[in-house]
Amino acid sequence: MIDPALVARVRAEVASGIDPAGLLAVYAEPGRRALLRERVRAAARVPIAEAELDAMCAELFGFGPLQQLLDDPLVTDVLVNGPREIFCERSGQLERAGVAFRGTEDVAELAHRIAASVGRELTLERPFVDARMRDGSRANAVIAPIGGPSLSIRKFNRLSIPLRGRAPSWVASGMHDDAASLLEACVRERASIVVSGATGSGKSTLLRSLAAAIPDDERLVVIEDTNELVLPHSLRPDRILVGEVRTPREASALIEALSTGHEGSLTTIHAGSAAGAIDRLALLLARSGELGEAAIARHVAQGIDILVHVARDRGGKRGVREIAAIEDGRVVNLWRAGEVAVRMPARLRQGLA
Repeated sequence: MIDPALVARVRAEVASGIDPAGLLAVYAEPGRRALLRERVRAAARVPIAEAELDAMCAELFGFGPLQQLLDDPLVTDVLVNGPREIFCERSGQLERAGVAFRGTEDVAELAHRIAASVGRELTLERPFVDARMRDGSRANAVIAPIGGPSLSIRKFNRLSIPLRGRAPSWVASGMHDDAASLLEACVRERASIVVSGATGSGKSTLLRSLAAAIPDDERLVVIEDTNELVLPHSLRPDRILVGEVRTPREASALIEALSTGHEGSLTTIHAGSAAGAIDRLALLLARSGELGEAAIARHVAQGIDILVHVARDRGGKRGVREIAAIEDGRVVNLWRAGEVAVRMPARLRQGLA
């Protein structure tokens, strides 16, 4: 247990000059973290063990007892239901974490720090926040009177894996090599592709993998609320990549882009299957109120070529489960997990031959 009096003294000497709203962002930068660590060591003025120093720095500037989980590259999600009810998803498996807060006050303090880091404030009138932090991680915090205090943090993942090759790759995760070749060819031939899946299924990771097949001389417009794709291409509207379509407005913008000649566009959407992705997109477009049912069906059929569905199995392994095409207004299966045969999409057969 860290001496509270020592923490208070070090906070007064080291942390007092840092804007509280910027603490998390400062501590997230490796260079500044190392500098703060040495400043804390000096301010302690007593010998301090490395583990105790790490814990003190995390409490002063970072995520407290959660910091060691967030620093673990195998951890993707952290869930705090109470001071001693902390869980994490590590390597795809949800497990109870061996860390704890001293009490609910510390959980609430961290919740307020997270809100402040994105210029928000937790109050009795608005006791919850959904925050996109500077490093791209997503945090959700809830305090009384509606519950909690509780937290959930989804770490930002810049993982980029190839479609084929040894693990980690999508082929190593169960996609047939011919299916990977089909996707690469679809990207090169400027097919418009929608990647669907549940939260945490690997949609953004697959989108990065597909984008890697875009020729280097093509330039992209990337539309996303968090810099998740991190692509090397320059900027010009040859293709449009939309990080995720969540709202009616975003769905309308996507269809508008596809209907004005931006072939080869890529996006992701929450859905339970390839066919479900089309239903979800149609629902969002209907909610926008800009198009009638017949117009929605026509624009979706004309704008979307390929549907790719990703999912996680019970062991937490992510993989491509389904590839489909829209042909004559219908969703036609091209490949499913476990199959060897890969069908060529009719609309692209000539270009891909």
